[in-house]
Amino acid sequence: MPPLDYVDSVGSQVRGLVIKHAEGTGSESLDNILGPVVSAGKMIRSGLILDLGTAVGSRPLPSLLSAAAAVELLHIASLIHDDLIDGSDYRRDAPAVHISAGEGISILSGDLLLARGMRLAQEAGPAAASVWQGAFERLTLGQLAESRLSLSSAETDFLSYISLKTAELFAASCEMGALVLKLSPSTVDQVRSFGWNFGMAFQLLDDLLDLLGDEEVLGKPVETDLPNGVYGVAAIRVFTTSGTALEEALKANQFSEAYVLLRNPDVVFYCLDLLEGYVAAAANSIEQALTLDKARPLVSWTEGYFKAALKNGVRAEYSHLLSSHWGRGK
Repeated sequence: MPPLDYVDSVGSQVRGLVIKHAEGTGSESLDNILGPVVSAGKMIRSGLILDLGTAVGSRPLPSLLSAAAAVELLHIASLIHDDLIDGSDYRRDAPAVHISAGEGISILSGDLLLARGMRLAQEAGPAAASVWQGAFERLTLGQLAESRLSLSSAETDFLSYISLKTAELFAASCEMGALVLKLSPSTVDQVRSFGWNFGMAFQLLDDLLDLLGDEEVLGKPVETDLPNGVYGVAAIRVFTTSGTALEEALKANQFSEAYVLLRNPDVVFYCLDLLEGYVAAAANSIEQALTLDKARPLVSWTEGYFKAALKNGVRAEYSHLLSSHWGRGK
């Protein structure tokens, strides 16, 4: 595999490509607003494309870089639109675009990034562009489904929602990379499965950290889901087993008491088991897709990512809730 500094260099090329396509709006002030928005992300989705290329020994084909940047532009555009829809004032420690530039400009900014993302996806090839378009459609369907969720929703409905809203873009990222790398159809399917399972685990991790996280470590507020009417697996499970107490706490805006109910050890263990199941499925998929020696670095990185996120992101007072899971470094 290429050395780490080489991989970092390729990632920097993708970030530069994303920034380049976010600029040139015709307004210097808007360019200055969008610049920090597009450059501040972790770029995990595009990183999986690059990691896949590294795993199979590929040099950074221009089409692979285009696919990676296209995915990031789709993701960023969705965040700009989501912040407006959800009424979120901040994104990544900075005012949301609709706060800085106005609601109409934020819609147009997101649309512009989508248009440029589609162009980059086309540069990656017609098959990759089709996958990008499908991911855009499913992401939009996920946003529409959000308004139909409630505390009484079935867990399967919530999992279907996060599949559309989060996991499908991870799946598409990996599939686009596999198509650009001209891997076999069966391998493309397994790589897509890896991305989808990674994405499901990613969203469940985010939900758990809202419940257990240390905001100083995470760099963002925690315990924000319930006040905003966002109900994850933990809330749905508590409502199913002892709904009256949770419902009464939420109706009275007693969110601290509601979060205490969600931190019931049995509920947390259930959520951790669910998350770990998706991580295990992701590892199994990539091992099926690639030879063991090529898959091993990706499996190790995937497991390490979620372990570190749990171990480092959870507040010390809640760390005992992880003691029976690999998040505590087993």
